[in-house]
Amino acid sequence: MEIVKINLLNNHTEYMKISVKYKHVYDADGNIIDISSVTKENKLTEYYSIGSHTPMTAALGEVNQHHFKCKRGYQINPETELHQFAKKILKHRFETQDHFYVSYYKTKKCPLCKSCIFNDQYSPCCILEEKELTKIDLKQWYDTATIEEAFNGFIADILLTSSVKPNRKPLFIEVCVSHPCDRKKIDSKNRIIEITILNERDAYSEIIQSPLSDNNTMANNDMKPEVHFYNFKDEDTIDFCSHFSEQKKYSRHEPIINTSLRGFTTKYYCIPSLKSNTQHPLQEYINQLQIGMLFASNSYAKPFIFDKALSLDSNSLIILGKDIYGAIKPWVVYKVNYINGNFVHRYVSGHFDYVSALRDFTIAQRKEWTGGDVLSDYC
Repeated sequence: MEIVKINLLNNHTEYMKISVKYKHVYDADGNIIDISSVTKENKLTEYYSIGSHTPMTAALGEVNQHHFKCKRGYQINPETELHQFAKKILKHRFETQDHFYVSYYKTKKCPLCKSCIFNDQYSPCCILEEKELTKIDLKQWYDTATIEEAFNGFIADILLTSSVKPNRKPLFIEVCVSHPCDRKKIDSKNRIIEITILNERDAYSEIIQSPLSDNNTMANNDMKPEVHFYNFKDEDTIDFCSHFSEQKKYSRHEPIINTSLRGFTTKYYCIPSLKSNTQHPLQEYINQLQIGMLFASNSYAKPFIFDKALSLDSNSLIILGKDIYGAIKPWVVYKVNYINGNFVHRYVSGHFDYVSALRDFTIAQRKEWTGGDVLSDYC
C-alpha cells in the first residue's frame, strides 16, 4: 500500500491508501536488494521489508511490473512501513556515504545600515534582504545516526550526534508521512530537518541520490520530497550591501552645468574627461560611478547614485538616484547618451517611491518590467 497526499480546500490535507508495489527489501544478511536484480533463478531467496522486517516474496510476472509483496499470511501497515522504511534508508545513507549534503537559504544582511545614507523607511538599501544558498555536509559535524533516540524530552526519528564532540548539540531528522513535525518539537529550538515522504520513490531514490534542499526556495520541485529546515542559522552578516555608503561621495570633476528645455539648470558632477582614443565612452563613464556619489543637483533634487546600468544595446547609461535632503520626489531616473563627442544627459522621471523609480529604471534599460502597477500610476 502507498500513502498519497490529497490537497483539499481550506489548506486541509487528507491521505488515502492505494496499492503499492515495493521495489526494495532486505535480504537475510541485511543488504538492500532492488527488484531489478532479482531473477527467476534467485527469487526464492529470503526477503524482508525494510520498514517492518515482514517476510516478502518477489513477484516476477509477465504482465505486471516486477515487485516485492508480502508473503502469504502476512500483512503490512503501509503508513508505518513507509515511515520506518524512510528512517532506515536515511540512516543507511548517512552511514554508507562519504558526504551527507543539505542546502538551505540564508538571508544576507548588512551590519552597516545605520551609517548608510540610503537607509531609511523608503529605501530597500538594507531592508531588501538578499538570499544565498548555503550547502553544508552534515558528516563534518556528526558521525552517528540513531533511530528513535531521545534528547531533551523529545524523540527524534533520526538523531545525529558526534562521538568525537559529545557536547555538540545534536540534529533531528524527522520523517513526515501523514503527521507533520510537532509544534512543541519545533519550538524547542533543536535543529530539525523535516522530510515529507509520500511513496517509496521519495524514500529511496530521491533522498539517497540527492542533497536535501529547502523546498521553500527551490524551483521545479514538484517531483521532489518536501524538505523544511527549522532552527538553523538563517542569517549571514556580509561586509556591506550593494547600496552601502558610509558617507556622501563627491566626484573630483568640476560640475558641468546644463539648462534643459524646461528652463531649470542642473549640475552634473561625474562626467569623465575622455581620452581622444576612447572607444567606449559610456563604459568609461559607468566604470567611474560609485554608489553613494552625488550625480546631479538642481532646484528640485540632489540625487546620489543608488544604482547604475547600461541599456541592453549599450547605447545609453541609466542612473537611478535618490535625494537625501528632503526632495518631494526623492527618487529620480536619468539617461545619458554619447552624441557627437558629448555626453547628453536627460532627466527621465521623478517618483515618491523606490518601486516606481525602479520600473522606469528597468524600462530605460530596454528590459521588461514584470512588477505590475506602481504608485506613480495612481498619483
